[in-house]
Amino acid sequence: MELVRFIFVDHEGAALEAALLFGAGSLLVYPAVRLKLRSLTMFPLALFRLARWLVGTEANPRMALAIFGFNGTAMFLYMASGFHPAIPAAISLLTGFNIATILLWAGIDETHQDDEPVAPPGRWMPGSRLATVCGLAVLLIELPCFAFAIAMGIRMGQDVLAGRMTYAQGFAPRAEAYASVILPLLLVSAICETVAIRGMSGGIAGGGKAPEA
Repeated sequence: MELVRFIFVDHEGAALEAALLFGAGSLLVYPAVRLKLRSLTMFPLALFRLARWLVGTEANPRMALAIFGFNGTAMFLYMASGFHPAIPAAISLLTGFNIATILLWAGIDETHQDDEPVAPPGRWMPGSRLATVCGLAVLLIELPCFAFAIAMGIRMGQDVLAGRMTYAQGFAPRAEAYASVILPLLLVSAICETVAIRGMSGGIAGGGKAPEA
């Protein structure tokens, strides 16, 4: 309970700051798209393809573990970047831009047309309601985890910059809190995301043409 309070109460203000920076970064994608600044979108799209390669296309336990490993490692590094408060703050802004870019352009990128996730036949398929609930759960779990991971980095950077503690002194309790609270939440999120993807792939598979007589 103390670790939960440490994360979600002591870092509430910094988490709001992180969320606002994420939102500001997502808005920056619109002028980039409008001005056709492809050089600014190359990195997030390349990162998206790398993530898809690491995660795979089959919605199974391996996918859940890959999503968990990717998100868990990335958010830990975001938190650990708090040598200076500007570093995690900049990461939050950049992440918002990257996510918005992926949402806007990845769907029409031709390299993604033939590799939609497919659930193997004969295996359990979640219903549409369960898949929808799991998709919403991912947003409700993953985005706050991101904001508070960034918040811990920002607050640590502020304390280090002000001389209230060394980096090592600030990092130790945050690493413990991250491992005890945020990582389990990210595991739940990864499982929910895999269930949602499997449900989506079932909808795709079931949405084809009816067999001809």
